[in-house]
Order: sequence, then C-alpha cells, then structure tokens
Amino acid sequence: MKASIVAVALVGMMASGTALADGNKLLEQCQQAVRAMDNIPSSSIDLLGVGRCLGIVEGVRNTMVIYKSALPDNMKVCFPKQGIDNGQATRILEKFLHDNPAMLDQNETFLTIVAFKQAYPCK
Repeated sequence: MKASIVAVALVGMMASGTALADGNKLLEQCQQAVRAMDNIPSSSIDLLGVGRCLGIVEGVRNTMVIYKSALPDNMKVCFPKQGIDNGQATRILEKFLHDNPAMLDQNETFLTIVAFKQAYPCK
C-alpha cells in the first residue's frame, strides 16, 4: 500500500511539470550554492536561491532514504552506508544538471531523483 501511495505521488509531481519549477532555475541556484561552499567570492549571491537548492537536495535525499523500503525497485537509490552530506549531494545534482542541459525543462524533483539514481544505482 505504501509503495503505491509513494508511486502515485511521485508520478503526480512529475506529470504536473509545467506547474512546478524546472531544472533551469535549479541549476543556477545550485551553481551558486557550490560557489558559496567553495568560498568563491561573488558580488551577487542569491542566498534565498542557495537555500532553496540546499532544501530541495536535502528534502529529496531524506525522503528517498526514509521511503526506500516502500519505493518500487526502479525508483530506489542506494546511497553509501555512511550516507552523504548535503554538500556532496548538492555537487552531484549541480554536475548532473550541468551535464544534461536537454533535461532542464523537467521537474526539479524528478531531476534530483534521476541525479541520485545515476550517482548511486542499486546493484
């Protein structure tokens, strides 16, 4: 039952992509977050955007960890046993978005899931 509820929720979020934010803005926000983590000076850092990127990364990562047993196999991510911190997760997402510009029109939550699935596939 849990798996079907989670699957329906995820499909619903992805299907309404035009109503939700896409990867274009998320890429900008996560690039700024990585620059801030690396202490690269910038005259115009959007702190709200940085916080938004970090929040999306943490929210999706934590949700995937908590609901791993309820997710269908094709939606699971196998993070390392010791886990990953938000900084590493943000760098994974930023690199994925940068390397896949053709996907930036997709829903930001969907893109975050795909980035984590690519980085930590279950074997």
